Amino acid sequence: MSKVAEELDPEPVSMDPRILQRRVDVTRQRGRRRLLAAGVVAGLVAVAAVTWGALHSPLFATRHVTVVGAIRSGVDPVVAASGLTGEPPLIDVDSGAVASRVEALPWVAHATVTRHWPDTVTVTVTERVPAAVVEQAGHGDELIDASGRVLGPVAGAPAGLVVLNVPVAAGAPGTGLGAAARPGLAVVALLPASLRPEVARVDVSANGEVTLALTNNVGVTLGRAVELPAKFEALVSVLVDVAPRAPDVIDVTVPGAPAVGPPVS
Repeated sequence: MSKVAEELDPEPVSMDPRILQRRVDVTRQRGRRRLLAAGVVAGLVAVAAVTWGALHSPLFATRHVTVVGAIRSGVDPVVAASGLTGEPPLIDVDSGAVASRVEALPWVAHATVTRHWPDTVTVTVTERVPAAVVEQAGHGDELIDASGRVLGPVAGAPAGLVVLNVPVAAGAPGTGLGAAARPGLAVVALLPASLRPEVARVDVSANGEVTLALTNNVGVTLGRAVELPAKFEALVSVLVDVAPRAPDVIDVTVPGAPAVGPPVS
C-alpha cells in the first residue's frame, strides 16, 4: 500500500470494553421492558375477558326489579314497560332507555332507574297529577293532567276537578289533547285556588272562546284565553260585590269593565 493510501485509511480504533458492556446492558434492559409491557398488556386483556364473562354470567343478571311510586300506573305495567323481564345482564342495563320506556306510560311524568349490584334494578316513578276531566259526548270521560296528557277513563268528575268541554276528542291514554284544547288548558292551569271550588265546567268553542259554568249555575264569559289573571280578579270582585244568581251571566271579556246580565239567547 502506498504512503498516501495509508494516510487516507487509518487503522480502526478499538472500543473501550466498558462502553461496549454498557451498550449491551442498555439493549438488554430495553428488551426486558418490552417483554414486561407485553406481559402487562396480555394480563390486562385476560383480566378484561374474565371480567366481561363474569359480568355477563347469570350471577349478575337482572333478577329483581323494584318499583317505587307507581300508585296509579301499577307495578306490573312498569316492570313490563322497563323491558327487564328477560333478566338481561345488569352491566348492559341502559338506565336512560329504561326510563324513557317507563315514561311512555300514561300516568308517568318522570322515571329514575338505579342499578344495585349484583342483580337488582330500582325504578322510581313520579306520577302525573290529574287537573280536569274531558267531557266527551257519546264516549267515556277521560282524566287529563295540566299539560293535556290523557291519563285514562273516569266515571264522573272526582271532587276538586273541573269538567273541560273542548272541540276535540281525547285520544288513547298517553296521548295529548289537540291544539283546540289549549285555551281550556290555560284556564284550568291559571284558575286561582279561591275560584276552583266555584267552577263546575270550562267550555271552549270551536273559535277558541271560553266560558265557565259556576256551581250555582251562573255563567261566565271569558272570551279569548288572554289576560286571564286580570279576568279572574274581575270575576272574584263581581262574585263578592254583586253575588249574581242563575241564570245571570258575568262577562269579564274586558276585565276592567265586568258586566252582569241575562244570558244572550
